[in-house]
Amino acid sequence: MISSVGLEHYLDRVGVTGSNPVLPTYQSNMKVVLNNSDSIGIFTSLICSIHCFATPILFVAQSGFVSAVIEPIWWELFNYLFIFLSSIAVYYSARNTSKNFMKLILWTCWLFFVVIILNEMIGMIEISELFSYISAFSLAYAHVYNLKYCQCNDGECCND
Repeated sequence: MISSVGLEHYLDRVGVTGSNPVLPTYQSNMKVVLNNSDSIGIFTSLICSIHCFATPILFVAQSGFVSAVIEPIWWELFNYLFIFLSSIAVYYSARNTSKNFMKLILWTCWLFFVVIILNEMIGMIEISELFSYISAFSLAYAHVYNLKYCQCNDGECCND
């Protein structure tokens, strides 16, 4: 059994203070997202590109072993994960950018990214796989540009 003094010492050591140990952890996680939204966006876009590149290779390689190539449902769920993570990254990056034109560029690249992914999943229009790469790399480049040239040095420039 842990004494209350031992528990308080442990919570202080891991950086959790206050009467609600969950709230400070949640707030610190949100600060990580706020401060690194461009990095998260770059990472998500690049992982999506790798996913798009690996899909045909994995299923062509698999076709020699199985008579019918069937894409597992969990593989397609990655698309929803990429859309979700990229939307969070774009939201916070657009909110914290120092340049108003970057908000439009980030959201336009994200919309292009989402339309291409959803079209690929639904199959409404047959388009080249190249557009998946272009959409992911354009979103990653927008985040790189925003990270390099459009960061606020103080809190005031982000509030306009």
